[in-house]
Amino acid sequence: MPGFDSVTAYILAGGFGTRLRQAVPDRPKALAEILGRPYIYHLLDALADFGLARVVLCTGHMAQMLEDSLGPSYRGMELLYSREDEPLGTGGALKLALSRHPAELALCINGDSLTDANLAEYLRWFEMRQEPGALLLVPVKDAARYGSVSTDISGRVTGFVEKGQGGPGWISAGVYLLHPSCLEAVAPGQSASIEQDVFPALAEASALCAYRAQARFLDIGTPESYASAGRFLLGDEAAGDKLSPAVFLDRDGTVIVEKHYLHDPDGVELLPGAAEGMRRMVALGLRLVLVSNQSGVGRGYFGRDAVERVHGRLIELLAAQGVRLDALYICPHAPGKDGAGEPCGCRKPLPGLIERASRELGLDPARSFVIGDKPCDVDMGLVVNATTFLVTTGYGAAHAAAGDCRPHHVAAGLSEAAGIIESILAARASSGVEHA
Repeated sequence: MPGFDSVTAYILAGGFGTRLRQAVPDRPKALAEILGRPYIYHLLDALADFGLARVVLCTGHMAQMLEDSLGPSYRGMELLYSREDEPLGTGGALKLALSRHPAELALCINGDSLTDANLAEYLRWFEMRQEPGALLLVPVKDAARYGSVSTDISGRVTGFVEKGQGGPGWISAGVYLLHPSCLEAVAPGQSASIEQDVFPALAEASALCAYRAQARFLDIGTPESYASAGRFLLGDEAAGDKLSPAVFLDRDGTVIVEKHYLHDPDGVELLPGAAEGMRRMVALGLRLVLVSNQSGVGRGYFGRDAVERVHGRLIELLAAQGVRLDALYICPHAPGKDGAGEPCGCRKPLPGLIERASRELGLDPARSFVIGDKPCDVDMGLVVNATTFLVTTGYGAAHAAAGDCRPHHVAAGLSEAAGIIESILAARASSGVEHA
């Protein structure tokens, strides 16, 4: 697509997150977990799908933790960092980042908001406009919390309505396309706000336009909105209280080829029939949730960033086969310990990962299925009254031969397991007994 090579994404991830401290007390907002993964990876996945090659993270508070957690690359994108020594505001931080990592065009994203707007369409529209800068606007039923943006008939921004005025409106989704000239008025080292200083001046000079997208938006900056972020990503914010069934999948030896302490994304290899089986499970109305012990993190063999790079590659491979995991949960602890040296409650066969996923996604373990290649997977499923499968991929064949666990079913792989699940669900439907 024209223009992609000139675009660099800049994620404003330097906020203190004071409103979110109650829910996430020990890490920056960008590392708050949603659906089992740090929030920043959901943003990075969207940018990777968009086709970008370079992302700059504008960091401040807890900057080193963020850099250590992400590393130098993800899904083929180079990750760069621009740390503020003193708070500079969003405008000052972006000015600093552009001086350190220049680009012809900046795709600037607030580090505490989510939207499912089509970024490729936004960029195509902007290139045709040939304007200095643009805001991406989304509609909300009540703009009081955010403040709204007014435009003229040509799409140029004419003004900003302050927060507190309720009613429907078009608000900024925190996704901006800006040429470096937009920040010429911000002096190096100057503290400035994009929203309060830069944009009003651009609007007054008729140098700011707005793209209206019929898209969803979520600001995760408060405990209440953060609690709903998982449902937002799944697209089921309107779901009722009825709990859903799911398939809880082990990773190594079940979905991908077993490799000792896998931490290199180049080593990710889907097992034969795995994607086909998962597609069939989704077609049956089941959520797909990965639950994996990753003690290599707790043992110090590799960091959480390595796990997420592996998961990024897994997401790519599954997407190419038409499969999307709803959530990925890991236990990063060494056996018997959590990060603080206390007994761990999430390492399989303990049910902590399933219990957490069930709370966050609205799942019913007793109507669900657990599939893995080890006794710990089967035992975890039995604890939560799920229907259990031992697959004979990975270590499963040896355990099946030894008879050292008692699953409800043994299957050659996920494709065969999907066929058995289909029969189970059909029997439940015909008998009218959901848990049969």
